[in-house]
Amino acid sequence: MEQGQLKVLRAWFDGYVRGYYSDDADLQVGVRLKEEHTYRVCRLILQIGRSLQLTAEDLDLAEAVALFHDLGRFKQYVQYRTFNDRRSENHALLGLQELERVAALRALPEPERRIIKTAVEHHNACELPGTLQGRELLYLRLIRDADKLDVLEMTVQYLTSPSEALKPVLGSNLADKGECSRVLVENLLHQRKCYYDDVKTLNDRKLLLLSWHYDLNFPYSLAEAARKGYIKKIIDSLPDTEVIRSIDSCLQNYLMDRVPK
Repeated sequence: MEQGQLKVLRAWFDGYVRGYYSDDADLQVGVRLKEEHTYRVCRLILQIGRSLQLTAEDLDLAEAVALFHDLGRFKQYVQYRTFNDRRSENHALLGLQELERVAALRALPEPERRIIKTAVEHHNACELPGTLQGRELLYLRLIRDADKLDVLEMTVQYLTSPSEALKPVLGSNLADKGECSRVLVENLLHQRKCYYDDVKTLNDRKLLLLSWHYDLNFPYSLAEAARKGYIKKIIDSLPDTEVIRSIDSCLQNYLMDRVPK
């Protein structure tokens, strides 16, 4: 990415988001939640990228990916008043449509436009297309890790200090029941990813977020998750049962085996 292009994209993004600011307090809370999330993900993707010794130009492209990854969230929240894709629309596809509608990337070379659009389209996918490789796959993995790390951070913040602003992170419409879905438990114990379709309760949502540790791609991301203690903090909010303790042990062993010594 050429010098100065990222500055133009930042200015465009700032103006785009301000267009969604509202005197409606509930609406403004949601818009600000995703705006601030975006800025943090920008910082995280740079930290991961630097750990991989990416060039300055590649870091600028990584930040552009982070800047646009949740672009669809703003339109989604204004239109549906929810961040739940299953109750509205896939926010990644909404973001892709917005990028096309406003031609925000028109000044970039085609390879860079393709990398950004691919990352936006698939950053929230359960499974990645098997055809992706090279730089497209690299930037997609970068944004997926940065995005997950910030959502995990917001989750533990909400669990330790609940606030209305962070309530949508865990899913405000999920039943706060003691039970956990068996399929989620089995997936975690076998070091497999969990899926949103199996989430029925608030505890299920916490298990799904725990499973994200199995889907982190880079040593820096795994080390950061271990340093922040996300596993323990989420586990502490779940029932103290033998099954939950087994999940805790499985996840901690997984990190221990993969975090650089």
